[in-house]
Amino acid sequence: MTPVIQWIKSHILIVICGVIIVAAPVTAYIISSGMNASLRDELQSSSSSLRKLDGYQSTNVSLEVPGGQSVSISAVANPKLIEAYEKAVKNISGASDAVHAAGLQKNRNSAGRARTADDLVKSGFPVPKSKKAYEELPFDFHEALVAAYAKLLDKVGAGSPPSQAEVGQQLARNQMYFVSNKARKDNVSELDDSEVETMRSELTDARLNFYRSWVSGESGRPIVRFYADESALQVPPAPTSLVPLATLFDWQWKFWITEDILLGLAAANGDQSVITGPVKRVLSLAIEDLGVDIDAGGAKQRSSGGMSGGMSGGMAGAGAGRNKSGGGRGRSGGGSTSAATLPAHPGTAQVDPSREARIDHTVSITGRQSNDVYDLRRVTCSLVMATTGIPTVIDALSRQNFMTILNVRVRPASVFEAASQGFIYGLEPVSTVELQIETIWMREWTADLMPPDLREALGIRSTPDAG
Repeated sequence: MTPVIQWIKSHILIVICGVIIVAAPVTAYIISSGMNASLRDELQSSSSSLRKLDGYQSTNVSLEVPGGQSVSISAVANPKLIEAYEKAVKNISGASDAVHAAGLQKNRNSAGRARTADDLVKSGFPVPKSKKAYEELPFDFHEALVAAYAKLLDKVGAGSPPSQAEVGQQLARNQMYFVSNKARKDNVSELDDSEVETMRSELTDARLNFYRSWVSGESGRPIVRFYADESALQVPPAPTSLVPLATLFDWQWKFWITEDILLGLAAANGDQSVITGPVKRVLSLAIEDLGVDIDAGGAKQRSSGGMSGGMSGGMAGAGAGRNKSGGGRGRSGGGSTSAATLPAHPGTAQVDPSREARIDHTVSITGRQSNDVYDLRRVTCSLVMATTGIPTVIDALSRQNFMTILNVRVRPASVFEAASQGFIYGLEPVSTVELQIETIWMREWTADLMPPDLREALGIRSTPDAG
C-alpha cells in the first residue's frame, strides 16, 4: 500500500470534505444552469401571457343597445361582462316595451277611454255586418257624427255669444227701465237730447255686461271656457248618396283629431272662463286630407266631407240621388240599392312597429312623415288668444297627445271690434294666432279599424281571418 493511499485512509474525513469543497461549485454551476433555463422559459411564458392580457384589456368590445346606438368599451369579453350585458339588455328591453305600451295607450285613449271602431256607430268598421247596414251607414254615421261634435263642444265648455234676439230683448228691458224709472217719461220720444245720450251710454254698458254675464256664469248659464261652434270645425254636410267606407272612416278620424285639439285648448284654460283664460276663440280648424287614392279610378279623397270622382267598394251609382226624407228613416229619390256590394272583412292588419320610421328634415322641422308605423295628419288651427298665453296653449296641446307645433303666425286682434260682435275677451291684449299642428296616429291600433278600401289606399296589407 502506498503512502498516499495510507494517508487517505488515515485522513478519510479530510479527503471527503476536500472532494466536496472542490465538487460543490462545479455541481452547483451545472444545477443552476438547468434551473436558470427552466426559470427563463417560465418567465418568458408568463411575459407572453401578460402581453396577451394587455391586448385583451385594450380590445374594443361593441355592445348593441336595443333602440339606440351601440356602445364601444375597452374590456375583456369575460363571462361576467357577458352576464352583465345580457341583464342590462333585458332591463332596457323591458323598459322599452313599457314605454311603447304607454305611448300606444296615450295615442289611442281620450279622457281615459280607448277609441274603438264603434265610437259613433256600432259595427260600422272595418265593414258593416250586413248589406242593409252597409247601405244605411252613411246616413246613420252622419247623424251620430253631428251629435258627437255637439257633445264635444259642450264637454270642453265651448260656447257662443248670445243671439241678436236675446240681446235685443235684454236691451229693450233696460231701455224701458231707464225711460220709466230714471227719466220718468212715458216713451222714448219724450226724452231730450241729454237723456237720449245718457240712455245710449247706459245701454252700451248694459250690452257689454250682458255679454260678460253670459260667459262668466253670472246669469245662471254654464261658464263659457272659450268661443267655438260647429261652423269653425270640419263637420261634413249630410250625405245624399252612399259614401265610400274610406271617407266615412276619415270623418271619424278627423273627429278624433278635433277632439284632441279641443281637449288641449280646454286644458290650457282650465277652470277659467273666456274672459280670463288664454284661449279666447276658435276661428277655424282645418285638417289636411290623407292625400291618397280611395278607388281604382284614382279619385282623390277631399276634406269637404263628400267625395269626388268614382267610388270604391261597389258603391258607385248604388244610391245616386237618394235623399234622406224629412220625417222617417226612408230615403227618397231614384236609384236602386241593388248595385251595392258588401265588402269582405279585410281581416287583421299587418303592422310591424319595429320598422324604421325614416326622418327627412326637408319636409318639416321634425322630419316626420307618414310611413308603415304611423300616419301623420297636419292641422291648421286659427285661434284668438291672450298674447301672453301663447306658450301656455302650445304646451297644453303638446301634452294632449303626440302633437307638435310646426309653425306659429301671430297678428294683433282688436278686443273692441270683437266686443261689437258679442265676443268678450277680457282686458289683456289678444292676438289672432295660426298654428300648424302635426299629429301622429300609430297604425298598431288604427289599421285594424280601417275599412278595406282605406287599407289598400295606404298600402296596409291584411291577413284574412279564418272563416
